[in-house]
Amino acid sequence: SLPRAPPGAPGGCLVWSPSVPVPVSVPQLIVVSPPGSGTALLHQITTALGYTSRGTMSAAAGHTTAVAPGEVYPLLEAAYGRDKAVRLIQAHHQNQADTQLEDAYTTTVEILWRVWWRRLGQPVTAHTPLDPALEDRLARHSDESLLRLLPGRDAWYVTDLDLTRTDGGLLRHWAATGRPAIIYHHRDAGDRIISLVQNLSRGQVGTMPHHLIYQGILATLPTTDAKLTLALTDPDFPATRPATWLHHHPDVITVTHEDLAGPAYGGTTHARNAALTRLTTALGHPQETATALPDAPSGLPGLTVGAFKKHATPHHQQLLASHLSLPGPTHRPIP
Repeated sequence: SLPRAPPGAPGGCLVWSPSVPVPVSVPQLIVVSPPGSGTALLHQITTALGYTSRGTMSAAAGHTTAVAPGEVYPLLEAAYGRDKAVRLIQAHHQNQADTQLEDAYTTTVEILWRVWWRRLGQPVTAHTPLDPALEDRLARHSDESLLRLLPGRDAWYVTDLDLTRTDGGLLRHWAATGRPAIIYHHRDAGDRIISLVQNLSRGQVGTMPHHLIYQGILATLPTTDAKLTLALTDPDFPATRPATWLHHHPDVITVTHEDLAGPAYGGTTHARNAALTRLTTALGHPQETATALPDAPSGLPGLTVGAFKKHATPHHQQLLASHLSLPGPTHRPIP
């Protein structure tokens, strides 16, 4: 028998079936969803399509899938070499109570995720109990090789994909192959900022360091007016605009919060259905797949379209216009 899937979702190895079949051709997604963009709506969709959320939405992942045939040995060989990989598998077949194979596999997947997270230009903590020599060995693999080694079907949620921080080899591979697929999910800037202000003020912070910092700062301000003013004037507030290239590249799958909102949050059924059809088709599903997807979850007032206008004063409107007129991120050449 194969070892359990890596830890990170409750219940260990659960037998779980997505709402619709997952196309083998798109096993990994990169989902760029800036803070306050209503990511919960897109997370619900990628989960229904059979993807396990990683990255900034990993805490929301409610399932994991069993390790698929053919995923264990290639990863162990890449990490430990052929001889040790064979010994681990043989020992497991001789005694399935032996946990060495499971331990080695789960540790290697955790290190692989850390290496992949770095490739995406995302911050990692310097302190880690993981083996640095093993991390270095996996880090030497090409982006194409890493993509083949990543187990399962994952949606890697990030808040930005900056060309100055994302690995140059990964960007070259994506430009040549279109893999992994990139989804850019965005929202009206004012709504995004007020949503993040409200979430941080309620203590809905998670573990992102800059969110933890600004939760403390917002707690010192007595009113929503003052908090919104800070968010619109502090250049370090974590609702910054994502890299502008995502807006323009034709191979990026773009979907807006306003389209996904549906009637429950101030959008329309027509716009939601059209967005779901466009998204599922781009990911290799038949057109009718969109009709099998669940309705938007209820009871999340922070997802309402037009929230900024309800809270913003004319002064805030002016600050937002100034915020949007600032130059976007500067991009250095990829080394």
